[in-house]
Amino acid sequence: MRFKTTRIRVFSFNLWLFCVLHSAYAGVDQPPAINIVKLEQSVHQLINRERKHNGLNALRSNVNLSAIARSHSQDMISQQYFSHINLQGETPADRCKRQNWPVSKPLDSKSQAIGIAENLFLAHRYDKVVTTTENGVIVKKDYQWNSPDQIANTIVQGWMNSPRHRENLLSPLHDQQGIGIAISGNDVFVTDDLY
Repeated sequence: MRFKTTRIRVFSFNLWLFCVLHSAYAGVDQPPAINIVKLEQSVHQLINRERKHNGLNALRSNVNLSAIARSHSQDMISQQYFSHINLQGETPADRCKRQNWPVSKPLDSKSQAIGIAENLFLAHRYDKVVTTTENGVIVKKDYQWNSPDQIANTIVQGWMNSPRHRENLLSPLHDQQGIGIAISGNDVFVTDDLY
């Protein structure tokens, strides 16, 4: 009989644990789904709107450059850093060279542009959390989720409000770009490589 009693206690404990965990997570808002490719396209379109507003030609989106940028955003998440230079010491130009992307282009018969311009941004999926408690126990968390459009606007306006990033976005030397986004929890890592 002792064996049956132990089995019932274990089952009862597991049932109790399931109920506690379920109730703890039941009051948490689930994040809205984000289509990363569409978010990258939205950022690209907003940048081109800024360029047009400033009398510049639109940048062409380049799939290969986007893959290089996305890889850097993913690397920053997995290696837990935020920098133009990765943990192997590679610059944006080094990362592009490794992927067989040219890092110089002719401007005219006498001069050429050398290097890759890069903008980074760390956006967030939510800005505020309201926590509801009852008797000292958290029963609900309400997140003020940012929509993909809000996130895209935050990214581009952040760059436009920073002189150095603005200069990169509005340079007449650039005609192509790759936007690469990776998401981890609340963090939205953005890399914009300009060529």
